[in-house]
Amino acid sequence: MSAVAEQVVGGFSSAVIQRVADKTMDYLGSNYNLSHATEELLTRLRTSLTMVKAITEVADNHLIISNSLTKWLRNLHTAAYEAEDVLDRFDCHEIVAGKRKVSELISSSVRALKSLVVPDEGMKMLECVVQKLDHLCAISNTFVELMKHDNLNAIKEERIVEETTSRVPIDVKVFGRDEVLELILKIMLGSSGSETEPSSVRAKLGARYRIAGVDVIPIVGMSGVGKTTLAQVIYNNENVKGHFKQRSWVYVSKHFGVKRTLQEMLRSFKGNYSSFGYAESLETTINNIQSVIHQDGRFLLVLDNVWDEMCDQWNSLLTAIACDVPGSVVLVTTQSKRVADTVVTMCQVPLTPLPWESFWPVFRYYAFGTTDVVVENNQTLLLIGEQIAKKLDGLPLAAKVMGDLMRSRFAVDHWRSILESDWWDMSEVLCGILPYMGISYQDLQPRQRQSFAFCSIFPQNYLFDKDRLVNMWISHDFIQHSEFDGTRLEDIGSKLFDELVQRSFFQSTFDNKRYTMHNLVRALAIAVSSNECFLHKENSQRASPTVRHLSLEVGNQLHIHEANRYKNLRTILLFGHCDSNEIFDAVDNMLANSRSIRVLDLSHFEVMTSMLPNLALLRKLRFFDLSFTRVNNLRSFPCNLQFLYLRGYTCDSVPQSINRLASLRHLYVDATALSRISGIGQLSQLQELENFSVGKKTGFMINELKSMQELSKKICISNIHIIKNRHEAKDACMIEKKHLEALVLTGRNVSKDVLEGLQPHPNLGELMIEGYGAINFPSWMLQGQIYTKLQSLHVGNCRLLAVLPPFGNFPSLRRLILDNLPLVKHVDGISFGCLRSLEDLRVSSMTSWIDWSHVEDDHGPLLPHVTRFELHNCPKLEEVPHLSFMSSLSELDISSCGNLVNALSNS
Repeated sequence: MSAVAEQVVGGFSSAVIQRVADKTMDYLGSNYNLSHATEELLTRLRTSLTMVKAITEVADNHLIISNSLTKWLRNLHTAAYEAEDVLDRFDCHEIVAGKRKVSELISSSVRALKSLVVPDEGMKMLECVVQKLDHLCAISNTFVELMKHDNLNAIKEERIVEETTSRVPIDVKVFGRDEVLELILKIMLGSSGSETEPSSVRAKLGARYRIAGVDVIPIVGMSGVGKTTLAQVIYNNENVKGHFKQRSWVYVSKHFGVKRTLQEMLRSFKGNYSSFGYAESLETTINNIQSVIHQDGRFLLVLDNVWDEMCDQWNSLLTAIACDVPGSVVLVTTQSKRVADTVVTMCQVPLTPLPWESFWPVFRYYAFGTTDVVVENNQTLLLIGEQIAKKLDGLPLAAKVMGDLMRSRFAVDHWRSILESDWWDMSEVLCGILPYMGISYQDLQPRQRQSFAFCSIFPQNYLFDKDRLVNMWISHDFIQHSEFDGTRLEDIGSKLFDELVQRSFFQSTFDNKRYTMHNLVRALAIAVSSNECFLHKENSQRASPTVRHLSLEVGNQLHIHEANRYKNLRTILLFGHCDSNEIFDAVDNMLANSRSIRVLDLSHFEVMTSMLPNLALLRKLRFFDLSFTRVNNLRSFPCNLQFLYLRGYTCDSVPQSINRLASLRHLYVDATALSRISGIGQLSQLQELENFSVGKKTGFMINELKSMQELSKKICISNIHIIKNRHEAKDACMIEKKHLEALVLTGRNVSKDVLEGLQPHPNLGELMIEGYGAINFPSWMLQGQIYTKLQSLHVGNCRLLAVLPPFGNFPSLRRLILDNLPLVKHVDGISFGCLRSLEDLRVSSMTSWIDWSHVEDDHGPLLPHVTRFELHNCPKLEEVPHLSFMSSLSELDISSCGNLVNALSNS
């Protein structure tokens, strides 16, 4: 791995340089009144960074062969990080010493008046790092000449695009595996112990099958050959979904034991990935598994990427999932023949690289997508494509990675640059990294590379949560505003992640909720980040002294003297299970030595009962996860936190001091606990607030929402009947919350005046109103097409409502739910208007509803695209005139509608 790292050390140096330059410019801008000495040093820093940035931009896009240039780039990389540390110390000093108020964080007019007073120690550190960069700049001409010698004397040329296409996502398909797929499905769907099973298959059943009542089918083959993709196609097969009442997919990492595997199986059964801890005993887990199995019958379990370590525990695992009902199946994917031999009860399914006649259609599908006309019109592209395909050794993963890269630009120059890349000739130093992965990595932008390389600290088969990973990237400033005016950092990071998924650096899981990183991709990430990122585990080599991002697979012991080696850490993540406090002593010691930590994850370590003493030293900490621990003395947190995870904590254990975290963007905590934090409105940067319960006391009134203009996703505001009038309701400034996607308003007999004052922003996509107490709706639901983006509307428990709003004002409405509206008697065409986008209509407990007028407009009948229609407890309704016009209807459910049922029966 180190050899590759030497070659690509400059892979994202320009991203680091640019980030530090941006911060320097921020301090030199108009927001600060600087002393002459501070301004002079910052100006020198900016000048040096500008000089070296051009070199790093060139180096980032080439393999660097020269050892001296590699060393210079590494020194530059280190100096840039040191400069960033110094600038961050300035910012933390400003927060602590200046005791900034929340308003000062969001008001540029206030910031413009502030003076940045840098302590002597900070000035000395800044001067030292500026001198380092001055020295590196002084000798940079040597490396400019060296890069000219290596034909690297120009910044990456703008590509000439002869024909272009956007990278349109295409479905993952299985090619050349039809017979294998048919065989596995036949075995799985026929494995009920009946005589329908082929005798040759039943003859292979061993004692383990007869004891456990479970079939085990291993798919075995080398990495990248398509085992997981084949398993996903099987898992999502409609016949398979109907055959197995419960399905579970578990990604098995090397440190998984029987208990952790069963817990992940149970999580998958329950579909709950966020609020699940690992504290329960093995016996309790087995009992819960058995309860699900006995209740639902046969199941399908996929164990993806099983390693030799699980062989010794296999019988224990199989016994734990044994059941009396025949027909359950365990599908195992593995690279190990030993694993396949150990677990098999039915038959082994070996996968080998595809022969050329099967592989070429795979490659052509991913490289050209649906634009085969490009192939016919450009034989040069076709020829280059064939030459590249022949380098990929018949591996489907290679076809997808290269195809995604090539499909981004249908240009001869682009494809030829891939064919002639130096990566193809680096086989002697690649150390297991396949060239096509390196080529795809090199095509990324520097900030994309840095974000990808960071992921090397996660264990093998780790399940990535997209939002969580993006939050970590933001905490390290990998994502910045400067390139995207007005766009939220979370949205920028989300797009970056989606691009990496499209380029196959991540793969979505079976449920499309989480993501994995293929072993070959992870090997590349480790290679390009070996001097920055390190996963410490048993028998691992010692990390480089320059490591900045460290994860610990505990269970092994990290001794105190080992922890003392790490001085520059920015990330500490803990994985695994530990019954001893020794690991926390070691981590606490690292906190004392590394004051620049930005990301700290201590979640799921129930043995932890008290806060680490040195946590208070971490003024730069931005991401902190303490979920599912047993720390009972939560009092305060570092002032610069942006992301705080406290899942599993009760409302009594969450400290009120959270409202002082002025920079907090996301707070992950139980909704009830969140609703009891007084003065939550001080968190003006908060992006999500799942629930806000309006109270009468100061700190819980509706005006707490006034300054929270960054709220996004969904918020439920309950007890809105406590709000006195429209003026008080307007204090929430709901109409200014442009990022909010979904709004739930609940109360008891809420006045029209109050609901008028809670008018949301026109960008809203989902709205639910419960407990409204007026005859008709407020003006913002009646006048014109204001809410053109609204796709879901739920109106319920409005006991005095007699007149429905004109739903035609919501042209994008796809789902409409009306529930418990006992005074509504008439529904006419004006109420429903032109709902040509509506797909889901549910009406219940409209006990006074008598008639539904039939109206056609110039465009034909109403509700042409409704696929689901439910009607419950509407006893007086006698006719649904639109039913015959619902040409797309596929699901109809009518109950407790006596008059209507009689009318339909008679007709």
